[in-house]
Amino acid sequence: MNTKKDKYLELPGKEQNDDPNEDFSLNPKEFLLETNDRKRKTKYIFCFSSIICFFFGYLICYLFKVKDSPKNENIQFTPKNINFNPTHKIYDERLLSEIQNIFNEKNKVNINEVEYKLNLSEKISNDKVKSTVHIAFTLDPGFTLETMLTISSILASQNIGTKIVFHFGVIDDFKAEYMLKMYELKDRINNLTEFNFYLLKEAMEKMQNFHTKGAACPGKFELPQLVSDDVERVLLFDAGDVLVLRDLTELFNYPMENKWVLGPPEPRCIGFVQKYNKSSYINIGSILLNVNELKKNNFWDTYTKNRHLECPGAPDQTLFNILVPDDKIGYFPFRFGGFVPITNDKNSDKLKFVNYGFEKWFKNLGKNYPDNPKTNIKLVAQMYNSVFVHQFNQKWEKGSGLTIYRHLAKYFMILGGIWEELCNKKPGYCV
Repeated sequence: MNTKKDKYLELPGKEQNDDPNEDFSLNPKEFLLETNDRKRKTKYIFCFSSIICFFFGYLICYLFKVKDSPKNENIQFTPKNINFNPTHKIYDERLLSEIQNIFNEKNKVNINEVEYKLNLSEKISNDKVKSTVHIAFTLDPGFTLETMLTISSILASQNIGTKIVFHFGVIDDFKAEYMLKMYELKDRINNLTEFNFYLLKEAMEKMQNFHTKGAACPGKFELPQLVSDDVERVLLFDAGDVLVLRDLTELFNYPMENKWVLGPPEPRCIGFVQKYNKSSYINIGSILLNVNELKKNNFWDTYTKNRHLECPGAPDQTLFNILVPDDKIGYFPFRFGGFVPITNDKNSDKLKFVNYGFEKWFKNLGKNYPDNPKTNIKLVAQMYNSVFVHQFNQKWEKGSGLTIYRHLAKYFMILGGIWEELCNKKPGYCV
């Protein structure tokens, strides 16, 4: 005679249960119906999940696709062979001497004009220029190689017809040799380029001991005062930890309206924002400056007179944010941004947007942030299609960093002919 458990064992689709107290009084027909119904539900769930996975995968592929991006005909994926011939025209003693003399006399020099004057090169015809982008850096003699890395990435990534005009604010004893070392990138990568150098004299006099890294840091806000009046705006980049991956024309021409500056938000300074009753705070390592507005409002003079204000962290950055009114600070679209490593694990490729932890902060930006990605998928897709990457080498010397950008940085170093020098100076770049 079968027990309840014996009957249960004869029923298909049910696992054996060893609990002697369990009730097995379910009718076999009812049990079979229940089992088939469960199988049907499992089948439906599997089919529905497959459709969702397919749609999700297709969506990622679509979002990661670079749509309508301009064809970049300049960049070469096999680095050029660099000719280190010391008789190259950039080492001409007349050129070196003339550059140094002009710089000593006027505290500024345009190397292109000196070359034309000495008949060492011909002026580039304007019919080749389709757009012009002005880019500013500040540096001292010890940071020339790092700056050349960023310059190499800029020159290699521009569309044919995009002319880059560099404005370098320099401090200390910045000699013609350093200038020419950077200028030679023009002939190696993209000769549709202009190089201007300015001595940041007031920064060295008025901002002594303001920043642990020297007067070049606050001097980035003296530089807009020194460029000619026909320069209406400049892109200001940190040197050495920025890689430019796409043409900069769209970013440079982005509407500023009456803003003094456009840039990416910086969420690490919430206490600072509250203390000074500020609602906007940006990272100044990758910004678009409205030169006309800064000159009109004598911003550099205001900046030097207020150096006494408490400026925790990065003093040049916090002082800038204190002095620029909230309604004069704007954000440029997310698609121009970049990202950095957020871990010390050298094998990790975890990311976050620029250095701005995007979760809560990003949601709080709301309508103030153009092209705000609505999902994490779109966020990641735009990150990978960004125009530039900022602070990519922040942890390199400790062995971490984004693998793909380490390879790109190596490419730009080789392209610029600075691979061995920079690797010897800062081994962390070449890990």
